[in-house]
Amino acid sequence: MFIYMPFISSTDRVVWYGGESTQLHYEVKVTSNPEWIDRDVRTINNFPSGMKELLHAMQDYYQYCTSMEMELLQAMTD
Repeated sequence: MFIYMPFISSTDRVVWYGGESTQLHYEVKVTSNPEWIDRDVRTINNFPSGMKELLHAMQDYYQYCTSMEMELLQAMTD
């Protein structure tokens, strides 16, 4: 398992579970639940061959998911 979190106590993260998986999981941790919950999953067709490229893909996916979360929150308040 390889995890990208922007900071240590973050309540959201991107995870690659390893092996033959070509999926990245955007997960959130709700204070009322000790488990991480999948909010979105992305399948990568041309999966990165190196860790640096995988980290970059995870960071990009994290930015995408957090911007979608912000748009959703904005839409709910409008």
